[in-house]
Amino acid sequence: MLVEAYGPAHPDEVWRRFTDPAEWPVWAPQIRAVQTDATVLAVGATGRVHGPAGVAVDFRITDLDAGLRSWTWEVGRGPATVGMDHHVLPAPGGGTRVLLRVHPPAATLVQPYRVPAGIALRRLVSTPGGAGGTPEAVQSFDFAFAPAYALAARPFGIRPGTTTVEVGPRWLYVRYGPWRLATPRDNIASAEVTGGFSFVKTAGPPHLSFSDRGISMTTNGDAALCLTFHEPVPAIDPTATITHPGATLAVAEPERLAEALGFAAS
Repeated sequence: MLVEAYGPAHPDEVWRRFTDPAEWPVWAPQIRAVQTDATVLAVGATGRVHGPAGVAVDFRITDLDAGLRSWTWEVGRGPATVGMDHHVLPAPGGGTRVLLRVHPPAATLVQPYRVPAGIALRRLVSTPGGAGGTPEAVQSFDFAFAPAYALAARPFGIRPGTTTVEVGPRWLYVRYGPWRLATPRDNIASAEVTGGFSFVKTAGPPHLSFSDRGISMTTNGDAALCLTFHEPVPAIDPTATITHPGATLAVAEPERLAEALGFAAS
């Protein structure tokens, strides 16, 4: 399960709020109080989150990367433990995208959490306060829609206004209608311009390759950038059970996207 929010707050300020447990009740209405000795999150930090109706759950921070602005925790105990990743990405114009992904197999069971999590994340990225920092450089790339592909994609919510590829200093972010792919740039192993796609095999929603489990987000049959990853990433499956060793992105300027990612176009 992936929950996303976008807002004008600067990534530095969002990261500060995200990693200060005392701030959680301010922007997350489902959190009444937090018990922890940690003033700032760090790997190994533990505590308890109190929610509505007397519900309380234990948590433990299992991973944190301040450079990526990314942290992971486990919530609950024993077989009821749920893992969640949290990522803060700079967005074009100085804003922030926040992503929360629930680890499988729990993602299927905690779908009702999507609603309060979405409300909290939207408050996190829109709440004013803190000193505004210099906007981080984020390049945007449009998908190139051929007419026949555009018609096939529209029933799935895929159109120019709902698709983009963004390259920030540390992250690659892809929006493709209701589908999302996000991965650190250092997870990208290679980039190659490719093309000559079959309409039947690539038009419409994202396609999963049964040979290598790669994902294709293809809006024309002529040209795209094929990426491979060191570690497979989720995208096509809302439970994140399926992961992809590569992705094909039919952007309008695949050579420029390759260069933005630090690869010579080939």
